[in-house]
Amino acid sequence: MTFTKTTKILTVATAALTLTAGTALAQTQPITADVTVLNSLTLAAASDMNFGTVAAVGDTGQTASVSVGTDGVMGVPTSTGGGARIAIVDDTAATAAQITVADGADGVAINVEINNVVDPTDGTDSFTLAGFQTSYNGGGDTARTAATPFTVTFDSAFGGGTNTLDIGASITTVDPSVAYGDGAYAGGFDVVFSY
Repeated sequence: MTFTKTTKILTVATAALTLTAGTALAQTQPITADVTVLNSLTLAAASDMNFGTVAAVGDTGQTASVSVGTDGVMGVPTSTGGGARIAIVDDTAATAAQITVADGADGVAINVEINNVVDPTDGTDSFTLAGFQTSYNGGGDTARTAATPFTVTFDSAFGGGTNTLDIGASITTVDPSVAYGDGAYAGGFDVVFSY
């Protein structure tokens, strides 16, 4: 077989096309891989704490207390003696505090702390706000101390992904040996949630 100059050129060109044909069809498309992290829980105060209307008398060296449970029910007033007394006048407004917690990862441990407690006062007289109780997602009551962290577990199956923390507490008379002044007494506390 005799090769002509044209045949040689065609043979070389065909070989070159054959060698480069695979690489000419390969193309690269870079893809990014992104993620957004949102570890912020969505918190809301579904209800604030309210002890209803009480009559209160202090006595030096003695105290009287009343509590509102995590279910919003007022407890029976107690006294250490003397003239210190609290009586429930009207408990229809009594409520436990409730905080709703959403947007947590299922099964994650959440650290919770009750802090910055401000005792209810009218500017002259005051009660001590303490004796905290909590119930998470309707579970049993657990005694809590302010400024002492505790842990709850987020449950995405509960309440359509909205968990609840119910908080009860007690108010206790402070030393004045007189009747408390009439009027509204304001206090409160913070509840801090963190991972």
